[in-house]
Amino acid sequence: MKELIEKSQYDIRLLKKTITRFAAREFDALSEPCYYPKTKLAYHEILRAMKLTDKEVKAFVKRQYKGTKAETWLLWKDPATNLLVVVMHLFLLHRDVAAFKTTLAYYMFFQYGRLMHKQLRYCNDDIFRYTIDMLTKTHLFVREKTIANSLYYLSTELKKKYERYIRDWDLDRIIEFIGASRHRISQSVKSFVENYYKAKEKGEAIKTQTDTPDDEANAYQYRTLERGKAKVDETIRKLTIYKIVDKKALLEAKKISKVKASIAELIAAEMIQVEYSDKVRMILGLYMKELRSTNQICGSGYEKYLRSLMAVKRSNAPVYFKQQVNVLLLVVLDNLKITDQYNKYTSQTQFIVNLFLASYLTLLFRSTMC
Repeated sequence: MKELIEKSQYDIRLLKKTITRFAAREFDALSEPCYYPKTKLAYHEILRAMKLTDKEVKAFVKRQYKGTKAETWLLWKDPATNLLVVVMHLFLLHRDVAAFKTTLAYYMFFQYGRLMHKQLRYCNDDIFRYTIDMLTKTHLFVREKTIANSLYYLSTELKKKYERYIRDWDLDRIIEFIGASRHRISQSVKSFVENYYKAKEKGEAIKTQTDTPDDEANAYQYRTLERGKAKVDETIRKLTIYKIVDKKALLEAKKISKVKASIAELIAAEMIQVEYSDKVRMILGLYMKELRSTNQICGSGYEKYLRSLMAVKRSNAPVYFKQQVNVLLLVVLDNLKITDQYNKYTSQTQFIVNLFLASYLTLLFRSTMC
């Protein structure tokens, strides 16, 4: 291990930038049906960032497992798999836990791509969508809402068990980690693929909607929603992958809501956690749903439109913007362990905190969209 690191002459900042770029791209792209992460390009980009050659990594792998039980096992002989584990080790040596977590998440995306290429080489988008919708509620891909979230969840579970062993380069435990990580993904992939082929045999599929609305008023909304989906993903990527706390949006949201700076900064700092991705996606989707003009998001009509959404006292809709902002806020406050403090606020002060969160998220989205 030391020999490879000494030979590497790596640039830790470039390495972090490279890993983060690939992790963000794959996290976003995994929302598409039949998308499998590309592995060869990433491997060679990481090699360049570490100033290593494929030959040097293969030689390291051969030395690493010589005389161990994993010496002849194919997965453990894979240079790309081992290189990513080395990168995790490096980030932990540099005490950069955030970069370690990003690398571990990307490692899971990487292994998922390998398995899907092997088990479902030819994929139909419509059957893929149908299979996702028909999975049981206990299936990991359904329970965690998306495939990307599922893989991220697995990475957090593996982090709890193996972080210290990767940091200390405990070879026996690293051998165990590689096997355990692949097994956890394989279980969900195998179940999904079995259901996919059952659906294919029965001719089941969800057809892609290609017709656009003819009505001019709805046509604007349709175009906005189509463009907005990509911008929502970009906003979530900035929050949860790049871990950006937008100071400008924070300042403006405090100004709009008149919330106390202390709680505003706590909430904004907490929002970088990936566990909130689905709730943020739903909130921003509901925000776009009622848009009727560009002015309501990019112009002077922004605050008026936001306040109108937050002024709703009741709705016949099962889910609506104000409701979902509050649902997310309560989860965030619980994670921050300040729910009791919030419950002591007056209803007006509670509304102000909700308005801050709504403002902060939509301002993040606005800066991406406009």
